[in-house]
Amino acid sequence: MRLALSLLFLVLILFPLSSAQLVFSHDATVPQEVVEGVQRALEKALVERLDEEGELGAVLEKDERGEEYVLSLSYGERQLTYRLLGDASGYEKRLVTALNHDGLSLFASLPDLSLTSFSGRGFGAKVENNPYAEGDRFTVLDARGRAQGVVVVSEVAEEEGVLLLSQISGKPLFLGMELRERGNKSVALSLSLNKDKVSSLDLIHTWPLPMHPYAVQFGLGATATSCIYGSIGLSAKLPLSQLSSAMSPLVRSLSLDASALFSSGYDQSREELFYQATGELGLTYSLSAWSFSLSVGNRVAANNTALLEQGLFLKLTTAYTCTL
Repeated sequence: MRLALSLLFLVLILFPLSSAQLVFSHDATVPQEVVEGVQRALEKALVERLDEEGELGAVLEKDERGEEYVLSLSYGERQLTYRLLGDASGYEKRLVTALNHDGLSLFASLPDLSLTSFSGRGFGAKVENNPYAEGDRFTVLDARGRAQGVVVVSEVAEEEGVLLLSQISGKPLFLGMELRERGNKSVALSLSLNKDKVSSLDLIHTWPLPMHPYAVQFGLGATATSCIYGSIGLSAKLPLSQLSSAMSPLVRSLSLDASALFSSGYDQSREELFYQATGELGLTYSLSAWSFSLSVGNRVAANNTALLEQGLFLKLTTAYTCTL
């Protein structure tokens, strides 16, 4: 046991955790609840954005009248001071919101392409000689190059030189975080199960159109009932963060998905060709490369002589997506 602990201690010394150092001190009269809330806010909203070799100094004390708490921050030669107002139970949330914007003043420089504004429902990024279009996607990185989330360009404000971005997955994002361009085309392998307990396996290629949130979709698939098919159509993926707060853990990973597809295939059990048109609307939760969705839709299928199927369906799907 002692040997294991010694080895663990040695590993921690040789390979320190990649995190900026937070040096936090406070008056003895400050309640522990306030201290813990302020420390959590600093770790959430600032430490992840700081260079790992930097040191963030924080001092929490009462003002000269003993009525309010004052938080003094220093990073290198830069300083920032806050007065914590209102109910103590709300300090953490309000401080995280304030540091998202004001914390930028502690940085000597920012990445060439980074999050520069936040509206509550989305982010903005200032660009020069804009080469980007609606539907382009970026991975958002912290100061140590770790992926924190994915955003998509929902609108290009060319006159202002700003990309309007919506988060589609990941952790809370903060201003100053770097944007790294990633492919916007994707290939997904999905497994679906409908209300009749019939499963299908699909390989789907999505090619976004320069008009968010629409895309062209191509697919190849097979069902457990010995049908193989190919499909083509239009799809749309609207992040719920565009409609609500991007700071909500649930909302920032949810999207409304819709598609209208035409399919043609071969039914091996009947030894005949068939044709199918499908419209679908669903709610999707994205977790990194994995996604889970529940959708409803309407399907019409026929062969050369008769109508094979017509009506509503309910479908549960899980998919693994690779970005190209």
